[in-house]
Amino acid sequence: MADYHRIHPVTVGSPPPSAPPEQARGKKPSHEQLQLPITAPAPNAAAPLPPPPRRKRRHSRCCRCVCCTLLVIIILLVALGATAGILYLVFRPKIPNFHVDRLTVTRFDVNATTMTVTDAFDVDVTATNPNKRIGIYYDGGEVTASFNGTQLCRGDFPTLYQGHRTTVQPRISLTGETRLDSAVAGQLLQQRQAGFVPLTVRARVPIRIKFGAIKLWKMTGKANCNLVVDNLQAGSQIRIRSNSCSFKLKV
Repeated sequence: MADYHRIHPVTVGSPPPSAPPEQARGKKPSHEQLQLPITAPAPNAAAPLPPPPRRKRRHSRCCRCVCCTLLVIIILLVALGATAGILYLVFRPKIPNFHVDRLTVTRFDVNATTMTVTDAFDVDVTATNPNKRIGIYYDGGEVTASFNGTQLCRGDFPTLYQGHRTTVQPRISLTGETRLDSAVAGQLLQQRQAGFVPLTVRARVPIRIKFGAIKLWKMTGKANCNLVVDNLQAGSQIRIRSNSCSFKLKV
């Protein structure tokens, strides 16, 4: 007789069938036993988009600050230029005139051994303000006298105020002691004997301009006077043969 498969009845409430011995012992199933389904990407699927770049807020703030600063500077420059233009049209400023009136030599000693010159001059200067509505403040300064580029003596320009269309005549005392080289000493001796001694008197003076009640910033006035005198003998009358002066104002 053929063997028939035996069917075991399952009663209600009976325990589930026992697990295989490998799982019961705690062993993990092998790779062959666990075959996970692998899904291939769809052929028409789009690639993921990269994240959007972050905005540099700090960089934009710096750009705004720089732009605002430049704008303020431009506005200030335009305002200053407009103010200067209005003042120029209203007051019509003119440069003051300088002139050396007299040169007095109180001391001029030459030491032939050491080639040293010890001298003292008194320079009488006339400064004229041709402006109708502008006053000039002279805040001191320096005055020098030189021979062929070699400084002989120096002094201080006085502090004073010059009103509208006025003239001031300060006297400036210059003193010095200079050691000359042989070439300059020989030229000075020849010029004194010939009676034509070239001298250069320079003044560098801080100046403030006053427009009505407005005082501007300090500027530098430079006066340059080229003189030719007949001698440098102390106690004698000095005659100025040639006198040429110029004045420049450096803002």
